[in-house]
Order: sequence, then C-alpha cells, then structure tokens
Amino acid sequence: MQSESSPQPPVTFDQTPRIDKENSSGDRLAMFGSMALFAVLLAVMTHKHEMYLDEAQAWLVARDHRNIFDLIHHLRYEVHPALWYLLLYIPAHLHLPMVSMEFINYALSLATAWMILSYRRLPLLIRNLLLYGVLFFFMAIMARNYMLSSFLLIGAARCLLAERPRRWTAVFLLALAINTHFFAIPIATGIFVWLYWIGNSTSMKDPIDRLKDRTMWASVGILGLALLTCFFTLRPAPDVYAPEYHIAHAKSIDYLVLGVGKIWNYFVPFNLEALSKPNEYQTAPLTGVEILDAFLTISLWLLALSVLPGRRSRCFMITASLLWMAAVWPTVHLPLQSHCTFLATSYIVALMIGPTDNSDRPWLPEDFSQPFLFLLLGMQISLCFFYCFEEWQYPFSGAKAAATWLERSDLATRPLVFQSDVPGPAILGYVGVASAYYPSCYSRGSFLMFSRCWDDKRQISSDELQALRRQFNSAPIVISQWQIDDASLHQLGLRLAYTSPHSWAWGNEDVFIYESGNDQSQ
Repeated sequence: MQSESSPQPPVTFDQTPRIDKENSSGDRLAMFGSMALFAVLLAVMTHKHEMYLDEAQAWLVARDHRNIFDLIHHLRYEVHPALWYLLLYIPAHLHLPMVSMEFINYALSLATAWMILSYRRLPLLIRNLLLYGVLFFFMAIMARNYMLSSFLLIGAARCLLAERPRRWTAVFLLALAINTHFFAIPIATGIFVWLYWIGNSTSMKDPIDRLKDRTMWASVGILGLALLTCFFTLRPAPDVYAPEYHIAHAKSIDYLVLGVGKIWNYFVPFNLEALSKPNEYQTAPLTGVEILDAFLTISLWLLALSVLPGRRSRCFMITASLLWMAAVWPTVHLPLQSHCTFLATSYIVALMIGPTDNSDRPWLPEDFSQPFLFLLLGMQISLCFFYCFEEWQYPFSGAKAAATWLERSDLATRPLVFQSDVPGPAILGYVGVASAYYPSCYSRGSFLMFSRCWDDKRQISSDELQALRRQFNSAPIVISQWQIDDASLHQLGLRLAYTSPHSWAWGNEDVFIYESGNDQSQ
C-alpha cells in the first residue's frame, strides 16, 4: 500500500491495459455520457450550419445524373473520387431534400466518435479531447467527404490494433478510404505499412518474412486495384478547369515553403498577422515571413511528434505527414483547412498506436509529454470553440437565407439566373429547383461545370433576359455575387429586391437578388 506522500504514477498509454470490473463500468458510463454530449452538441451545430458550395455541389452532381456510369464519367471535372457521390446517389434519387446529406454525415460522425471513445488504451480524458478539435468542426459539421475518409481510416486502424487483428476488414476499409479523397491515400499508405506490414515487429526480419506470404500480396493487390479505380475516376478531362493556388513567378521550392507555412495557421488558436497571411495569396520570391511560417509549422510538428507514445506511432506520423505533403505540393500547392483534416486524422491514429514494449517512450520525459499533449489538444478545442461561436452568431453562408427569401416571396418558381455561378448550387439545393441559367457558360444546369469555358465574372445581357422571359413566360430573377451598378440596372430593367446577410466564413455566397423593375415589390 502506497503512503499518501508517495508519488503517483503518471498517466501512460498502455498497450495492453488491465481494467477491473469497477473501473470498466465507470469508464463505460463515462463513454456513454461523453457520446451523448457529443451527439447533442453536434446535432445543435449541424442544425445551425448553412451548407455552402462544396457541400451542395456533391449533392447536385449525385442528384442530376441519370445513372451511376454518367456520374462517374463526370467526376473527371470534380477532382474527387467516387465513394462520397455514390453514397449520396440513392437518397438524392429518392427525391429527399439536400439536408439528408447532413444526416448521413451526422451518422458517420457519431460512428467515428464512438471508435475514438471506445478505444480504452487511451486515457478517457484524451479520448474526449480528441472529439472537439478539427474533427468536430471541419468534418462533423460540414457535410463533405472528409468525415467519410476519417471514419474509414480510423476504422481500419482499429481493426489492425485490435487484440485479434481483422486484417481483411482493414484492407477493405483502406481500399474504400482511397476512393474518398486523393489526400486520404498517404494516410492509408502509412496505416498499411506500419500497422499491417510491420506491425509490432522490433526488427525487419518479420516484415521481410511477410513478403513471402500470399495474403500480404493479395492485400497489396486489393489496394492496387483501389488506387487504379481512384486514378481513372480522377483522370482529368481535356478541358477541365482545376482551381489551384497559382502564384506568379513561384518555383517549386517556393510552393513547398509556402505550403508548409500555411499549415500552422490551422492548428493554432491565434493569428499572428505580422507573421502570417493565412487568407491571402503569398508572394514569390520568398521573404523572411514565409520562411518563419514554415519554421513554425515544422516546430509544431516536431512538438506533436515528441509526445507520441512510441517509435511506431512516430514513424507512422512521419510517414503519413511527409507523403501527405508530397501529394499536396504538386497539386493544390497551398493546402486549405479541409485538406489539413487528414493530418488531424493521422494524429488520432498515431495516438492510438501504443508503445511496442516497456522501453518505448515519448521523446519528451513523461512529466513534459503529457502537459504538452494537453496543450496541443487544448489549442484544437479553443479553435473549435471559436469556429462554433462564429457559426452560432453569424451565417456560414448567405445561400440558405437567400433560398428562404425566394421561397417566402414566391419567386423560386421564376427562372433563376446566377452570376457568378458560385452561389448557385447551395441556393438551388435548398429551394429544390432543378436548374438555373448560368451566364458564365451560356447554359442551364444545377451544379458547376469546371471547364475552361467557365467565365464566372460575366454579367448577363438584356438579350439573354428577354429570351428567358419568352421561354418561361415569366420575368427572370437575377442572383448576383456582386452589386450591379446603376447603369447596368437601367439597361437590364432590374431593381434590387434583397440582400443576403454577410457570412463569416464563405463570403462567395453573399448575394444580391434582382427582379424586373416592372414587377411588384414582394
């Protein structure tokens, strides 16, 4: 029996914990309580969230293709693999509303949260802290393919880290994850290498022996087929317009430094404006500011590595991070917050990978590693709190408010015109209208078509308005991303009828709605 003055053992990441019945019962009760709290908070914030272009685009693409083959053929313009669109295909063709997509993402979020909460090799406090960082806001609230990726990747890791590993299930989940997002491939590779192939081995003898196993090569073949499927889905069309962050006069090394330098902004709860410009295009050639940004990112990454519980967890995180950056660098160049969610998912998996033996420890001493881990997770929670506060106070996008106004004013049945195209998908998705006219490509449709003929700055002409009036026997409603000047209003015969509220996050869907000057005010 320990005396009151004897030191208490620190909280550790035990790979094979022994939990007595009383502690197990208490832990289970705490897990269910945490799960209930997470479910309620997520339901409230999901209900409050206004969906925007990137969410609505996927729904309309799934809804407005007649069959799955046409859908997959179109994905050459979307630059995303097929799995998320296929998941939306059935509810979209059952004529369910667009908010059904939020229910799907909500269910995936709860399943992912439960996989984290039920992983008892991690202390309960850390399991709870992991739920309210990047995972909560950028994946759970926003209904995109990122939560689906996280669900499959964490599920595969859980299968391989189980007392009795379920290898075939893990390979199947990794194959699916590869077809959720291009940036899921590096993390899936890291999981396969360090959890499936190398495993608990302390030397390379066992991994080399596994190369002689037919099961190993069958698994490699399955993942290879998944990669080929992803490639043929993502293979760009000849006329695709790929929106990427292009910087004038930037060289490859400039893109690398600038891309690395953006990452720390997404994981630190304060913005040092003198050091960083996270919402602006950086410039080339590089200045000391951009180099300092990259240094801060690398320092934060090394700190995150130093508190991981063992060698294998660190090796996995290093592999996943470097492969992820190698994928980001030549493609989008400068990662967005949504792209960095894959780093957050990787870190959750890394924390789940316990030490291989009793001598395996974090780089930092235990007295420092735990406080620094809590600091890192605490910064994520403060960021999540800030984003949720903004989401609660202000609209994420002006699209839902604009759609609500159109319906209340009985204008949603009129022919709709969008300039630019960007606000179109979200507004159409909310009002349930099949299509609208897009002057940017001289055609009708619902989702955006990212082709080289796309000119999102083009303003509609009076001839086009007259043609729409004759075709539909009704005056068109023009929904503009910019405020039309008085001279153009007079020429087009329009007047301003509604201005959407200003959004805190996605200003591209702050719109001005115009109707014919001869119409009665609504």
